[in-house]
Amino acid sequence: MADSTSTIAPVRIVALGGLGEIGLNLLAIESAGSAIVIDCGVMFPEHPEYGEGVLIPDFSWLDRSGARFEGVVLTHAHEDHIGALPHLLSKINVPVYASDVTLAFARRRLAEGPFAGEAKLVPIRPRRPFSLGPFEIEPIRVTHSTPDSLALAIRTPAGLIVHSGDFKIDESPIDGEHFDRERFAELGSEGVTLLLSDSTNVERAGRSASESSLKPVMREIMSRTKRRFFLSAFSSHLHRFRQLTEVALECGRRVVPLGLRMSESVRLGMETGQLSFSPGTFIGATEADFLDPARIACLTSGSQGEPLSALAKLSAGTHPRIQIEPGDVVVLSSRFIPGNERAINNLINRLYRLGAEVFYEAVAPVHVSGHASRDELADLIALVRPKYFVPIHGEFRHLARHLALAIETGIPERNCFLLQDGESLVMDRNEARRGRDVQAGRVMMGEGGEAGDPSVMGERRVLAREGTVTAVLIVSAKTGKLIAGPELISRGLVSGDGTSEHMRRVRRELEMRLNEFDGPLRAGEVALRDEVVSIVRRYFIDELGRRPIIVPHVVEV
Repeated sequence: MADSTSTIAPVRIVALGGLGEIGLNLLAIESAGSAIVIDCGVMFPEHPEYGEGVLIPDFSWLDRSGARFEGVVLTHAHEDHIGALPHLLSKINVPVYASDVTLAFARRRLAEGPFAGEAKLVPIRPRRPFSLGPFEIEPIRVTHSTPDSLALAIRTPAGLIVHSGDFKIDESPIDGEHFDRERFAELGSEGVTLLLSDSTNVERAGRSASESSLKPVMREIMSRTKRRFFLSAFSSHLHRFRQLTEVALECGRRVVPLGLRMSESVRLGMETGQLSFSPGTFIGATEADFLDPARIACLTSGSQGEPLSALAKLSAGTHPRIQIEPGDVVVLSSRFIPGNERAINNLINRLYRLGAEVFYEAVAPVHVSGHASRDELADLIALVRPKYFVPIHGEFRHLARHLALAIETGIPERNCFLLQDGESLVMDRNEARRGRDVQAGRVMMGEGGEAGDPSVMGERRVLAREGTVTAVLIVSAKTGKLIAGPELISRGLVSGDGTSEHMRRVRRELEMRLNEFDGPLRAGEVALRDEVVSIVRRYFIDELGRRPIIVPHVVEV
């Protein structure tokens, strides 16, 4: 597996994303001049309404490390683990290793850009090790909310590392592929040096419910639905789509994927064998026009209130093919991601106004988490029995509580490390210790896959919070005197039609100061423009505590 020099080389684990937030997952492992990357995800911004695109990890360290990157290994198909892959491969075009389902979704993501090269996508299987440089990597089957999810056992010159990926311990998985307890226990007996473990649900006591527990809930709701049934979930949630389809067939319904991404996900599910149903089970929205609404079950994106999703269009009455009507039932089969609550609640209210009945996690058991709760996290630690422990995948409070849980289970406190993005851990045969910090952060990617201009994004936020004022001045080209105006137009600040007392007062003040301006008023005079901006902005800061964007416009006639 490794040559004589690499067997004595230290190993460095570098966190570039996912440690301190939910999303943006990217971890690098480096040794003997070689490195591998585990996952490469995106994170959605707190204010998507500003048109900010998505956030990807800062890849600067990858360029500067000097390491030879051997490959990218993906644990599963969720966007927070594969969404930034095209951007990464644009910088380091290396082979990508993942399970069949994950590769299918990665292939779709790569086709959407900005990567224009030819990617080498290599399928991997549980319990079948492969080598990358000084690392031998063994995939291990875990259960999660998307099929074909994997943990990784990584044999390195400094010992065995286990990376849990996203997981829960589902005792009755939809596809019959169980969490591989036996292999984790064998690794524990072999001797695990370091466990990196998913922290998402550490605040939840007990165990996460099985994915299969949703099927009877769907059956009960659908059986009493008089018209169309809509299920909204993440587009990679093939397990949930399978259950919905099975229940729909029991109830004599055809399944209609709404939206391009949902249709593509169903196609990928059929290609990978995750949605093995007879021809005619899935139909298009056009075909659904000819069926009784009581014979239709729709799959739709938009459970997080995304403004351009099919469900958002349905709730607004703007969907081109289908209209929500009284008697329809909508099931939001996902948790409310923090920050999305207002958008989701507005969506639900709109659906109710159209006469639909809506089920969501707060009112019915229509969603189960794909992440391990506290008892399952303790189970994995007990199975693996690591010498060292690092919590991953979570906000800071999740990492801190998971660290405390590891100490409760018996791992010495000195052997538990709480890392955040940009921090590293160095291991050799004798010890693990904190390494040097590296550059890490978030990069905004706008439309078309190009880096978003921070100044533009900042202006959008200011416009949303503070508003804007345009000041129009007409000056004489001959005399340099003010002959008309200033006219002030406000948006998002105060009434912009001239009726606001604030607008009248700031206009008078600006006119008075311009009459005292030193020198002629000229359209190209920078000092004049600066003076207009300063006067108007200072007024609104003093009077309203607001800092609007000021746009001066000087016209010579």
